[in-house]
Amino acid sequence: MVMERMDESIIGMMNELSDEDTQPAAIRFGPKGKNRLDVVSKSYITVGEERIPMEDKLVLNDLVQIRLPKTFSIMSPEVAALKYPSERRPSLIYTNETASINLAFTYTESKLTESPEQLRAFMDVMKQILRRTQPLARWQEEGIREIAGSHVGFFEFVAPALDTDIYNLISFVSLQGRALLCTFNCTEQELSDWKQVGWGIMDSLSIVSTESDENAKGEGNL
Repeated sequence: MVMERMDESIIGMMNELSDEDTQPAAIRFGPKGKNRLDVVSKSYITVGEERIPMEDKLVLNDLVQIRLPKTFSIMSPEVAALKYPSERRPSLIYTNETASINLAFTYTESKLTESPEQLRAFMDVMKQILRRTQPLARWQEEGIREIAGSHVGFFEFVAPALDTDIYNLISFVSLQGRALLCTFNCTEQELSDWKQVGWGIMDSLSIVSTESDENAKGEGNL
């Protein structure tokens, strides 16, 4: 199953953005009372008939913390090369045993401050890119919300892939003056079980430091 083409196109086009490309965006609200699992405070979650333990992860030079299923592991370079053939693949990808549910981090070259106004403008550019790269995508929601003191933009949509449709929940936030994308995706067949989990995982996203630690013990580097 190939999910990567959207990510690669976005990364490539985003890295070419200039400050002149961003225009003010309309104020957005969200999420609209989304149902989600509280993964932040729970040691276990139930997905279908499976009870899954959760754990906090420090990633990207210990700058970012997120709560994930313990059953997720870092996607191997071999599998990542197959699913994300371009060299522009995300820098860190967590996945389940079948590689059908993924959480990917992409640290872009695009400038992004913590200003809500610039985040709104950035979202407009992002949406233009996504409309061009995924014209058949079924949009569900977009918005800006506050998580752990940071303004976080998000897009939620379902996009066609080669052999199935893929649900995408993309969050983006400023990290050291640049845009960090965190993407949760799963197959549409798994959506009923994992959509609420995806939202819960995004609720746990937090920037815990703005300075890289040379002795960082977390997973993934900037």
